[in-house]
Amino acid sequence: MPLPTFFIIGAPKAGTTSLHHYLDQHPQVQMSSIKEPRFFAGPENGIPYPPDRVDNLQEYEQLFDPTIEVRGESSTDYAIHPRRQNVPERIKGLVPKAKFIYLVRDPVARTISHYKMRAALMGERRSLNEALSDLSDLHSPYVFPSLYASQLKEYLRHFPQERVLVIDQADLLQDRRPTLRRAFSFLAVDSEIDSLQFEEELLNSQAWRTYPSGYANFIARVVAPTVRWIPRDFRRSVRRSVERRLWPPLDTTLDDKLRARLEELYEPEVAHLRALTGEAFATWSI
Repeated sequence: MPLPTFFIIGAPKAGTTSLHHYLDQHPQVQMSSIKEPRFFAGPENGIPYPPDRVDNLQEYEQLFDPTIEVRGESSTDYAIHPRRQNVPERIKGLVPKAKFIYLVRDPVARTISHYKMRAALMGERRSLNEALSDLSDLHSPYVFPSLYASQLKEYLRHFPQERVLVIDQADLLQDRRPTLRRAFSFLAVDSEIDSLQFEEELLNSQAWRTYPSGYANFIARVVAPTVRWIPRDFRRSVRRSVERRLWPPLDTTLDDKLRARLEELYEPEVAHLRALTGEAFATWSI
């Protein structure tokens, strides 16, 4: 029964797509062809799943190559408690010796980036300040994924801490190869593997605009398959030029009062995360 041996569990908008790609370049590692199968994410809790969720065990197993010992997937729904509950328990039931990589970033910056994604691709039309007006709502898609210590504790209730590697996205961006060597060592594969693919940075949200409804799906299903023969950098340049002419940039201005409220909310979580991991997270604003 081929199942993953490790999971990238989040956080959303902290570099999971890039890390999934980098790990897949390692000849001793196989990453699922569907980056976020969400198989272990569990009941909807009133929040529908995207249509591409893999909920059948046989289909899930088909995502993994049994001839490769180290296999992974990267579902960020696995670290968004309480929106998706009891994920570690379900993983432990099928993969009791699983390892986990948890990517984190400055929690305020992550929150803003999450808003950018939802405004660009998921129909969010409130301003950033309106979307974050109720910080007491722990079901908010913008707030609870940044409560890193709370998310991590859900896993530490079921798995020993040595099975969890916490990586700061800032390290993945600024010291990529040493950070990847840490990840390779954690997964017990050759840590000296290198690749030109490690230079790439995927899903940079800086260029996102206020796209119309259905635009992302149209690009993915209609445009992308017909232009794959065109060099990627040229495709990106043309697309961004067109988008700049058609749609306004996203306004992610965060007023000082709201920023202070976010920092007050996240400060104890960051302190707890530092205590749990021994990491400084020196570039963070908190």
